[in-house]
Amino acid sequence: MTVKTRLTHIALAAFFTATGVPSALADSMQARYDVRLIGAKVGEMAMASTETSGTYSTRARFATTGAISALKQASFDLSAKGRRSGTRFIPSSYTEVTSEGRRSTNLRIGFSGGVATHVTGDTGSSAPAVNPRTLPGAYDPLTALYAALRDQPPSELCSLNADVYDGHRHARLSLTSRTALDGGRVQCSGQYRRIAGYSASELRHSTAPVSIIYVPQGNTMRADTVVVRTRYGQVSMHRR
Repeated sequence: MTVKTRLTHIALAAFFTATGVPSALADSMQARYDVRLIGAKVGEMAMASTETSGTYSTRARFATTGAISALKQASFDLSAKGRRSGTRFIPSSYTEVTSEGRRSTNLRIGFSGGVATHVTGDTGSSAPAVNPRTLPGAYDPLTALYAALRDQPPSELCSLNADVYDGHRHARLSLTSRTALDGGRVQCSGQYRRIAGYSASELRHSTAPVSIIYVPQGNTMRADTVVVRTRYGQVSMHRR
């Protein structure tokens, strides 16, 4: 399994500088997360985003750290931008640069009218690709991650149900179950499910349960802890 397949599955379900949408009315978010596998820290992720009433731009960088980095270095650098309509995001472009040892990829997706219209670069799969025209309104991987991790009003929590297209594959990220916790915290639960464009072996492990705990931050809620249960064990991300 390539770093692209493995990290996208883990990152979207659990963790997946400044970008620019210049505007005096823009809201910006910067966050850093420690990423852990079965309790052991395996990497760090930084995310920076800017959003206006009608646009968004976001970037995420991940790199392995510590002992795991000594065994195998892996990293990704993702960026996405587009328009916003209500609580929905409409991507216009997505770029992805990944590195694992001597292997690296550089992927670009262009969107028009909510549909991916061109893909360039290595998608990291030899399985039959999904036709993106069958997925109008699908998010790219980083837009999906941003929709889950962005600071947002309490009323918008636990309402994410998005198709995800990564240039080859179709998955779905859902966070629709809501649980009130102490201290005003809210837990949103759901799953990340592989649907098409994957190999038969990848589809044998098609679903990963996901939960995100949000904490009050002024008038908004902030993603503080993310947990996903994968075939590799529990992966978690903790905001610094």
